[in-house]
Amino acid sequence: MASRLKENPDRTFECFVEVSAPSERNKDPEIAWKYPKDFQGLDGVLKMMPKFCFPLDIASTTPVSGQHFTFVLTDIDSKQRFGFCRHSPGTRSCLCILSYLPWFEIYYKLLNTLGELLLRKQEQDISSILEAVYTHRVPDPDTLVNIHPRQPGLDFSFTCPDSSRLPSIPENRNLTEYYVAVEPIMMLHIFSSMLYERRILVTSSKLSTLTAIVHGASSLLYPLYWQHVYIPVIPPHLLDYCCAPMPFLIGVHSSLMEKVQSMAGLEDIVVFNADSNTLDTPFDDLQTLPHDVMSSLKSKLKKTGTMQGEGVAKAYLRAMVHLIGGYRDALRFKPGEEITFSEEAFISSRSNSSKEFLTNVIQGQLFKQFIDGRLDLLNSGQGFSDVFEEEINLVDYSKGSIKTYTAWLNSVKKEGGNILKGVRKKAKPAVKSMVSTGKDVAKLAREQAKSVKSKFKQSKETEDIFDARRQRASQPGLIIPNRADGRRSAPDSPEDERRRPISHHVRPRDVPPKPTPYHLRQSMAIKPTQELVRPRTTLSTRERYMVIGHVELL
Repeated sequence: MASRLKENPDRTFECFVEVSAPSERNKDPEIAWKYPKDFQGLDGVLKMMPKFCFPLDIASTTPVSGQHFTFVLTDIDSKQRFGFCRHSPGTRSCLCILSYLPWFEIYYKLLNTLGELLLRKQEQDISSILEAVYTHRVPDPDTLVNIHPRQPGLDFSFTCPDSSRLPSIPENRNLTEYYVAVEPIMMLHIFSSMLYERRILVTSSKLSTLTAIVHGASSLLYPLYWQHVYIPVIPPHLLDYCCAPMPFLIGVHSSLMEKVQSMAGLEDIVVFNADSNTLDTPFDDLQTLPHDVMSSLKSKLKKTGTMQGEGVAKAYLRAMVHLIGGYRDALRFKPGEEITFSEEAFISSRSNSSKEFLTNVIQGQLFKQFIDGRLDLLNSGQGFSDVFEEEINLVDYSKGSIKTYTAWLNSVKKEGGNILKGVRKKAKPAVKSMVSTGKDVAKLAREQAKSVKSKFKQSKETEDIFDARRQRASQPGLIIPNRADGRRSAPDSPEDERRRPISHHVRPRDVPPKPTPYHLRQSMAIKPTQELVRPRTTLSTRERYMVIGHVELL
């Protein structure tokens, strides 16, 4: 719910531009040419795109040729438009495709093709392939698309992604690079900071790594969506956003960090340096999350052999189920009135280890948008069924929670025909779409088992990815040096290409940050991990029906 992706966009992409780098420090990048030629961008998007194509200090830094990165522009309806970019090798230019569709891998592949044609100065071929893609209707998810430009030999094929599915490794480039670049403990700290809706800066000397971390981290919040300032890579003229008083998630190229650090108003900001794998934060957010949930998640992330496919996303999804999946127990229904959510009932129904975290999270925009979206669908009679609800279903069934629904249904029947009629009239359409039979769940479990089995057939490329990560884990730790003013700062990026493992440090504060009243921040440590018990994958004859969600009759 509350996704910021546009539904049913009109075209595969809005426009394509080639942007030339400025020749002098005080000049801005300029558009060399665009497609379609008559594209105007009524909201001023053409004026913004060139600066986002070079989000670094051009005078002191040379863009890495051939690397991909993606910026995000928000339209007047708060929907995200993605700017897929590639710095062309051998030239001081950037190729950029602007689209409402989050097709990272597809557009990166298309940019590679266009870049090769540009090097050979085949402008006519570039226009031909752009025209074929631009005029093609937006395909349905999971359909094979074959693009046939007028010029021979330029055929372009891809399978349309399904944004409703969990991201997988190595198919999802952002998640793959995020998982490779960031150690499990740092992934957990970023995750907890996002749940608490902090002001978060990510910095790196590689634009591809920078934007992949931001996009990858936000995708692991599912079923929540980041509702605040979201700038995967920020250009120099917008650096003032780093001092904004509201929550944000911003990527900053390392060439601009010195300027950012000289700004006022940077208190209470979480900074993750991807080059040195260090995190600077004044908060103990991770310590307030349920220990059993976080230790289990950390343990799963360390098992690189099982994290291929949907392994990483599934691990985070299971954690979210244990953190907020109990929202169903707090749904309330009175005959003749709309279904509502009781915050008090939600908190009281959770374990003591979760209450401190949930008390703070339910006040944030992420959770509020999630609950409002669920209630809107229930009260409209549409109902809902997604991978999050399916995962709740599996976890609840493994705990025997089906009895809760049976007891609720029996109590409704005892109340008499009038109440039952009211329940059916108001809630039946929603509840109906939230019920799945035992056969459905068994089928889902079998599919998951097949998926896991297939993931063990690793490609050499994927093996190399995880080998590189295991090599980093054997290196000595990295300590953040103290600065003269008492705060801590990240060290310079390592000169060699080998990444060093992470040590987490926090800077002491005179005033304890809210909501966690600690008077001194120290390095955090994770206790021994504890595996979660996985749900059963088979059903008995008596356990025939499972319920995705329910409402409680007052």
